[in-house]
Amino acid sequence: MRTRLELFIKSHGLKPARLAAHARYSRAHLARAREGEPVSLRFQEGVAAAMSDISGQPVTRIDLFEPEGIAIRTLLPQATGERRRRSVSEESAMPSLDAVVGALADAECEAWLARIRSTAGAATEEATRELVDAAFPLLDRQPARAEQLYAAAIALTERLMASPPPLVAALRGYAEKGRANALRMLGRYREAMQLLIDAEQHFVDARYCALEIGEVRYTRAGILFKMEKWAEAQAAAIQARRIFKEERNHTRALHAQLLEGCVLIERGDLEAGRALLVSLRKPLEGKRHRGTLACVYISLASCDRRRREPATARHWLHRATQLFRQLDMASELARARWCGAKITLVEGDCQRGMRELRGAMRDFERLSMPADAGFVGLDLLEQLIAEGSGANEAGRLARSLAQLFVAAGANVSAAKAIAYLRDAAVAQQADASLLAYVRRYVQRAAVDPDRPFQPPASGVEPT
Repeated sequence: MRTRLELFIKSHGLKPARLAAHARYSRAHLARAREGEPVSLRFQEGVAAAMSDISGQPVTRIDLFEPEGIAIRTLLPQATGERRRRSVSEESAMPSLDAVVGALADAECEAWLARIRSTAGAATEEATRELVDAAFPLLDRQPARAEQLYAAAIALTERLMASPPPLVAALRGYAEKGRANALRMLGRYREAMQLLIDAEQHFVDARYCALEIGEVRYTRAGILFKMEKWAEAQAAAIQARRIFKEERNHTRALHAQLLEGCVLIERGDLEAGRALLVSLRKPLEGKRHRGTLACVYISLASCDRRRREPATARHWLHRATQLFRQLDMASELARARWCGAKITLVEGDCQRGMRELRGAMRDFERLSMPADAGFVGLDLLEQLIAEGSGANEAGRLARSLAQLFVAAGANVSAAKAIAYLRDAAVAQQADASLLAYVRRYVQRAAVDPDRPFQPPASGVEPT
């Protein structure tokens, strides 16, 4: 639920097809207006009149459409007076807002968001939607910038004093859910989980957002998956799938099943997980959902790598990489490179595998995803320790990992764990068991930041 029009339709139990026919507009035109696309004054008045006739009560266009405010695009650094006077048709020929904002330097973006906050008439429902919509495509390419836009959208909702409270709650829920996804990409899992609690409550407060609650559960499942909380991730994915089915969104139900299959694989049930993933291929191919299909392929690659079938894993990885490249999904391409490096190691080419791990690590660093870069680095460190001939590089790498995890928001105890590993690597005393111990601790610290780090000599296992 993104607009006043959508809120009115849902709260009064109206049929959109009937409203479109009564107003003498196409259902497609009405659907675009419900999503918040700009419409003419004539359209607004026609829909308001039709709504009055159908509902039997006076309805004004302000009940259905927000009064026009300052367009946030005009506040961009390169916006000019001439640009502010351009028509809607000219605006539609401009680059998308996400492309423009993604190209801004950090200082320019901060200045733009500050202008939005300080400009009278800029804090609008439309501005909130635009920030959320601009952030979404940036999740895969610039997750830090996406997080910045979602946070700005959350702040804007606090200034929507004249807007219907259920709509404000829904808009805030969208921004919070989006920001949680961005924080997941950045490795800030605990913050993301806290935001999802707020997002779900806001969708509950909005009253007409059952599907959106399912999206929150799905996002929670994805974060729990990253935190390696397999049982909780599976439960959240099942909850999401059930809500999607109840809301008749069968495509999203397939997405939830994909996550369920990935959990099965991570829990060691390779055959059941693989069977579930394979069962999703045909319906997803039929729906032409290339992004999700690519995720199925890379999950199959990961599964077949664990089954020690590198040739089959390569096949799936190639198909996934092709789609990720077509869709310009930079973070997933980095993940595919990481997966490919692990397949290379299974094939026995350790030197090439380590080169590929270094490349994947650099990719994640370029994307401002320090947590993922750090975990790739831990895989590389494991290989260096196993080789026994890269002590100097192992020491240097361990130092850089400490910096990466701190950049990802690691707490004091997690930083101590990485420092302990660093010192052991420099002294050539690190082994595979110590690396596994520290890796588990760092992953758990995202969930339980108050748990102190105890060196393995203490006998305390980081569960």
